[in-house]
Amino acid sequence: MNGQSPARIYTRLLGYLRPWWKRVVILFICTTIFASLSGVSLTLIPPFLNIVFSTEPAPVEERKEGDHGSPLIPDGIESQMDGLRRQVARIIYRGTQTERLARFCLIFLALMIVKNIFGYFGTYLTVFLEQSILKSIRDELYGKIQMLPMSFFDQQRAGHLISRITNDVTNLRGAVVGGLASIVRNGLMMFIALAIIFYTSWQLSLLTIVLVPLNILLVAIISRKLRKGSRRAQERMADITAVLQETISGVRVVKAFGMERFELMKFGAFNRRYLGEYIKMRRFAELASPTSETLGIMASIVILWYGGKLVISQQIDPANLMLFIGAMLWVVTPIKNLSKLNNVVQEGIVCAERIFDILDIKTEEEISGDEEIDAVREGITYEDVRFSYDGERPVLEDVNLKIGMGEVVAMVGASGAGKSTLADLLPRFYEPDSGRIMIDGRDISRMRISSLRALMGIVTQETILFNDTVFNNIAYGMSDCPLEDVVTAARAANAHRFIEAMPHRYETMIGDRGVQLSGGQRQRLAIARALLKNPQILILDEATSSLDVESEALVQEAIDRLVRGRTTLVIAHRLSTIKNADRIVVLEDGRIKQIGTHEELIGEEGIYRKLYSLQIRA
Repeated sequence: MNGQSPARIYTRLLGYLRPWWKRVVILFICTTIFASLSGVSLTLIPPFLNIVFSTEPAPVEERKEGDHGSPLIPDGIESQMDGLRRQVARIIYRGTQTERLARFCLIFLALMIVKNIFGYFGTYLTVFLEQSILKSIRDELYGKIQMLPMSFFDQQRAGHLISRITNDVTNLRGAVVGGLASIVRNGLMMFIALAIIFYTSWQLSLLTIVLVPLNILLVAIISRKLRKGSRRAQERMADITAVLQETISGVRVVKAFGMERFELMKFGAFNRRYLGEYIKMRRFAELASPTSETLGIMASIVILWYGGKLVISQQIDPANLMLFIGAMLWVVTPIKNLSKLNNVVQEGIVCAERIFDILDIKTEEEISGDEEIDAVREGITYEDVRFSYDGERPVLEDVNLKIGMGEVVAMVGASGAGKSTLADLLPRFYEPDSGRIMIDGRDISRMRISSLRALMGIVTQETILFNDTVFNNIAYGMSDCPLEDVVTAARAANAHRFIEAMPHRYETMIGDRGVQLSGGQRQRLAIARALLKNPQILILDEATSSLDVESEALVQEAIDRLVRGRTTLVIAHRLSTIKNADRIVVLEDGRIKQIGTHEELIGEEGIYRKLYSLQIRA
């Protein structure tokens, strides 16, 4: 949690409206006119009653001497309102009763048409602005996630991150643009209704004051409960998304072990937890509206009783009482809508808080240096490097290693010895706890990360391919790359032959994670991708460990072409593949134990000879 107050979070959300401020202004104009015309329609109740029940033109009442009207409206403003009423009366009450009724209906029709036109444009602008803002937030959030360091992803489930971009962002709908528009529309409607109430009868209007503190207290209590419940519900939805992501991506394993029913039960358990939290949250959310309405109805009943007494004693005109009651009933709707809006805003604040938790994390570029590097001229140096993933147990310790430019250095050791971690520190996927890594004598922590990684090509055991064409997977990240260059890279990677046999050759879609290809074919596409990038530094992380003998031979041949003239770190599982390395580094428990050529290490007692002997016997 980022620790920001709900008001600060909501203000930050409103900042996304800034690029669209002109449309926001138009939206508020449309909303204001819509709400104002809705209020004007309410004031037509007395004229209608006078037209229908009186055959004579309704007189415009003058204030009697000593009558100060409503105590809540200044005399100057009230006299202006009286003047406006007289002008409206002259328009409405001309002619016969039938003519007055026809004129009234035309005026009412015109007002409703104009009101609904502005209502339509207000709704359209609300939808447009809401979706535009959601798009902006999704783009920013996705871009932020792409720029976060590897250490962040080690602590997160992929499904939770997906839930932030999908569910959390979607749940902001209605909390920003729709929320503001609703505040303006319902706030103005409530103000107009209250103005009518206080202007019509100040005695009756005092009874309505009881609604305000009760509703404020109610909203405050429900808001606290709603924020807590909404956060828990969103976390449960993130769990559901995580389970979906894991089971769909691992469907082959699920089916291989016949675990469909188990996964169904697990999903059902997470689904039930979400249902429980959501129902608990909605219990509070749905309590606001009927409670507010009930309070309004109770006040209206008291007003009916007291207002009836005022009419009987001729202290108030019956038409004005009807207007007052209409305004009282009408004010319930905006109060009810604002109560519902509070629920939407509170849910939106919770989702925004989860989104801002991600947006406030520093990106790799923000923690990177500002020095540029465009070439490797001397080599790479690891100097007293120590690293741990949890800050306690070291994975690497006291690592000192020099790799000359153009040298091929292989790293071997048992599983967990720190081979992959040593390679991951070079592109700054992680930062060492102490010590430093240098290229040409320059500390890489001072270099811009994008500049550093531009020098590198990485081929891993788990080949990452995208649900795209063969061409786009090889030319990944290279816009307007010529087909001839892609073909050349594919030939060098021993991939061109099987690509030509595919239905659409280089335009063939290869499926999610390259599922339509064999392991050897996927690996050769990855090597072609690295060849096309033409990196100066190459990292090969057990690139042949999971391949059959025939595929391994093809991939190894492609790798031999790939490493020529490049500074290369090879993480090897099969020691037979690194015999020709310039040097072999042997690691054990995060420390370098041996360094030498294959022949040198075989000729001395140590870890390497034991590992090699075990693999030969196998």
